[in-house]
Amino acid sequence: MLLIPSSSANCSLSFGESSQRYNLFSTAEITPANTDKFERRLERIVRELARLVMQRTIQEIESIHRDQTVSSFDLDGESYRRNRRTANTIDTRFGPISYERWYFQNTQAKTPGIAPLDVRLGIVAGRMSPALAEVTGRLAADLPQQAAREMLAERFSVTPSVEAYRRVIADLATQVRSVHDDEATRQLIAWIDEARQSKGKHDVLLQVGRDGVFVQSRPCWEEASCGTIAVYDRNRKRVGTIYLGQMPESEQPTMTRRLTEVIQGVLRGAGSEALRLRYVTDAGCHPQAYYRDVLCKMKHPLTGRRLKWTWCVDFFHACEYVSQLAASLFGSGTGKAHAWAKQQRHTLRHENNGIKKVIARAAQQKRRSGLKGTKKDFDTALNYLKKYKAHMDYAERRKKGDPIGSGITEAGCKVIFNQRLKQSGMRWHRVTGQYIVDLRTANRSGIWDRIWKRLICSPADLPPISYQSTNQTV
Repeated sequence: MLLIPSSSANCSLSFGESSQRYNLFSTAEITPANTDKFERRLERIVRELARLVMQRTIQEIESIHRDQTVSSFDLDGESYRRNRRTANTIDTRFGPISYERWYFQNTQAKTPGIAPLDVRLGIVAGRMSPALAEVTGRLAADLPQQAAREMLAERFSVTPSVEAYRRVIADLATQVRSVHDDEATRQLIAWIDEARQSKGKHDVLLQVGRDGVFVQSRPCWEEASCGTIAVYDRNRKRVGTIYLGQMPESEQPTMTRRLTEVIQGVLRGAGSEALRLRYVTDAGCHPQAYYRDVLCKMKHPLTGRRLKWTWCVDFFHACEYVSQLAASLFGSGTGKAHAWAKQQRHTLRHENNGIKKVIARAAQQKRRSGLKGTKKDFDTALNYLKKYKAHMDYAERRKKGDPIGSGITEAGCKVIFNQRLKQSGMRWHRVTGQYIVDLRTANRSGIWDRIWKRLICSPADLPPISYQSTNQTV
């Protein structure tokens, strides 16, 4: 049953135009061109009809009579007094609509007022309906500003100004971020429950990763941070991955805090049943410090016992240093260097104590034949392997079914930052860049729908609206 406002003359015209277009099409020669024209015009008519219905319905929600509207109310410790009726124009999935509503002035000087109807409708940034804002957020996560605005114009016949578009994105991203990590935690717990139902010989694995990625901010390139938390089932099939992203920040304290809070929340929600805890990264400054200063000292939030985190240095980063050793020993690009590096990579991956064997072979080859490359390159590579050899027991870890590469985190850097924030000519302020990162991590983590459902289901503590009884059913 469709609700049609009592002032439905325009709606009737739309129905009449639709019928006319049908008659013209059905009596004309059936060609691709005529079919295309009919389909596009019919879409426009249907969209216009929906726009009119939505506009009339919203226009008639709030009573125009003062005696049917509260004179004042309190919200979040602030007092608001009824001031006047004001017009508002918003963009919807059917196009722009206009309506009037009561505006309440904050009794405190120089503070903004509020239109309760806008809040109850879920209007984002005072400019866009929630359904259209949701689409806009997805578009902003994937497309540059101009491309997203062109898509809105093409699909929904709305043309928000650059300023209005940016306000919507800022408002939406702020809301998304406010619940992002909580919903990420809930999703990880759900994945762990799913993984525990699987059949296999391994414990459920919670794998954490962290890496840096440079983005061009104003005025220079700076290091942003990407965190990942993945769940693997008993067969070591990855169930899902949560991405966290943070724009450049000195010492990266926000990423450290967010990553730690999510991990602690997951452990608390998943209970005391054993989880295998793994940290897989390169040996960069911030990833290394996070393992040393946070994970090694972390206790289970329920039992208080020290957690057993194991750190695996990314296998492919280790292989890069093996290749550097080979180039130093046999000459860069030579067949002997290629063959020796290939053999050592196999040893690293498949043989127990493989890292010790590689180090010993490199030292032995140097004593026997000297260097064909620089001593600096040789020492740098060898010292790296020696320093992190305790975290390079790849064969043993593979027997336990554990991943030995940080590909998930590397992919996160690419997906969250590189593909969106490092396009030609792009430079970012930290705040505006973070808006895009927050929208993108929500989307790429597969928790966008969870977040959106939570946002639109949050009740507003506002005075009741006196509805007009002017709608009729047809």
